[in-house]
Amino acid sequence: MQTESAPYSQGPSAGRRATAGLRAGARPQHRRVYPRYRSLVALLKLLLPSIAAVLVILVAIWPQIQPRTARLPLAAISISQEELDNLAMINARYIGLDQGSRPYTVTADMATQVGPKSGLIQLQAPKADITLENGTWIALTAETGDYRKDEQTIELEGDVNLFHDAGYEFHSESAFIDLAAGSAFGFEPVAGQGPFGTVTSIGFQVLDQGERIVFTGPARLVLYRDLRGSGE
Repeated sequence: MQTESAPYSQGPSAGRRATAGLRAGARPQHRRVYPRYRSLVALLKLLLPSIAAVLVILVAIWPQIQPRTARLPLAAISISQEELDNLAMINARYIGLDQGSRPYTVTADMATQVGPKSGLIQLQAPKADITLENGTWIALTAETGDYRKDEQTIELEGDVNLFHDAGYEFHSESAFIDLAAGSAFGFEPVAGQGPFGTVTSIGFQVLDQGERIVFTGPARLVLYRDLRGSGE
């Protein structure tokens, strides 16, 4: 008598075996991920205590570091009483009116008032701009100068240059300017040029609000040919 074997059962026990097989198959992937996680945790365990220790050290020594960084080296500077009394100004500018209510301007790179109550002001690289009666102007520059506010005068020294609106230009080593009267003069050698020609003299005078310029002698004047109508 032949006995037939029963077909393979797909019952609950078989399902459990299949599930167990899937879980067993997933274990190798889990083993690959877990070492990385464990390494990261181990690294954090080392870093976090180190960072905490550094912060504790900084908190402990910060009060000692901060005052040192806040300190500035100070050096004793000797200031005389004269320097305390004198008032200085950079890029100074003075504006006034002459006797005819015409404006004039005096500027300088540095202006130092000699004494708190003094009207004398010492100028470095001064420049004076004067408006004349006929509406033209004169500009003067020099290396140094003394400006007297009460008297409205300037005494210029060193490389004095005078520029006239009409095209005249004169050079000397000193000049005295009366801002109120609109006049100027000098007693040192003068060299000048303009539309008329060139001139040299021992001194000069600017009179009548710039209407007349007198060259004190001995003086030498060279006229340009087109003004003379013939050769020099």
